Amino acid sequence: MPVQSLLFRCARVPVIDFQAMTTAEKYLATSSTLFDQAHIELQAGDLVQASEKFWGAAAQALKATAQQRGWEHNSHAHFFAIVRNIIDETGDKEILDLFNAANLLHVNFYEGILRDDEVLAMSRRVSELVNRLTEANTS
Repeated sequence: MPVQSLLFRCARVPVIDFQAMTTAEKYLATSSTLFDQAHIELQAGDLVQASEKFWGAAAQALKATAQQRGWEHNSHAHFFAIVRNIIDETGDKEILDLFNAANLLHVNFYEGILRDDEVLAMSRRVSELVNRLTEANTS
């Protein structure tokens, strides 16, 4: 990839000032930034990088949720536990399906199995997951 293209893609993502934020707020801000970066990668046609950034956005939202509740959040196994706990807490069973979409994007980073329309469809699921987690964090 030409350096100019990479610089253009990076220049469009805002820098976050983390100093006055709680740890959970930092995770949510990072989630938002990664989601924005993922859309830039998707528009540029880099499905692998877009997929991983969408996964990262979901992972950071899960970390924020866990951080607020004092749950562990430093492994993939913890992410599945967080999802189960949120389902138990909220009764929202669709969160598992939304998480599985994010996890599929993580797999796509390694395998490159998804087409652009599939990455876009999964990105919408990630957006919904992040929204629901954010709602659970504020209620």
